[in-house]
Amino acid sequence: MERNPLEHLLKYNMDIGKTKPNTVRKASTYCPFCDATNLKNILEKRDTMIWLENAYPVLKDTWQTLVIESDKCNDDFSSYSLAYAVNLISFCLEKWDQVKAMNKFASVLLYRNYGRMSGGSIHHPHSQIIGLKNYDYHEDIKHYHFIGTPLLHEESLEINLSIRPIIGFYEINFIIKNHYALNYPVLYMQKTAHYILTQISHSYNVFYYDFPGDTNLYVKIVPRFLTNPLFVGYMVPQIATEEETTPFIDKLKQAILT
Repeated sequence: MERNPLEHLLKYNMDIGKTKPNTVRKASTYCPFCDATNLKNILEKRDTMIWLENAYPVLKDTWQTLVIESDKCNDDFSSYSLAYAVNLISFCLEKWDQVKAMNKFASVLLYRNYGRMSGGSIHHPHSQIIGLKNYDYHEDIKHYHFIGTPLLHEESLEINLSIRPIIGFYEINFIIKNHYALNYPVLYMQKTAHYILTQISHSYNVFYYDFPGDTNLYVKIVPRFLTNPLFVGYMVPQIATEEETTPFIDKLKQAILT
């Protein structure tokens, strides 16, 4: 039975949203994630990582949690040691699976923001895990969003540049087939994030996906810019021309595979 499209959305509580601290766009000397002694509703701690409930649950019919990735406010995923980055991703995936196993949610999101254009409000490095009670993102995100021009194709890992992006231009896809061998995938993810920050944009997102009946882990790393009006007004995704994508792929391969 087809879902009513008027019900396929999330409701945002503006009153709560107005009270959220913002260290990305506003000059603030106080970071709530640095003030670890006053954090509430902590679910688990591991090393310097903290999984806790979001103190500002702006989304109705969801369970919003986040993972504070580090006790250093100016750290970023792209600059962590590989060992720490692998431990972090493993921890996030473990908590993501834990929330999915609750069987309370239509789908569960795992993602991270970095930079002014990424949609985040707190600069301190963190990822978010959100259980959606009634919204199944699989109705919108399909396998074809992960088809692309290959940068790397191995038995346990594929990296490609999407030829059918969700929003447009340079969406780098990772298809990880062995969740227990994360060293190389995470290394390439870190190098991709570093390349984006140094060569493309000061902002990016990392999104994680699963699909029913599919054991692969899917990841998108997306440089962020002002959203194109064709997507805002008409939901038209765009890609660059072959003349532009070919040198981009060559430079990205050089940056992340060597």
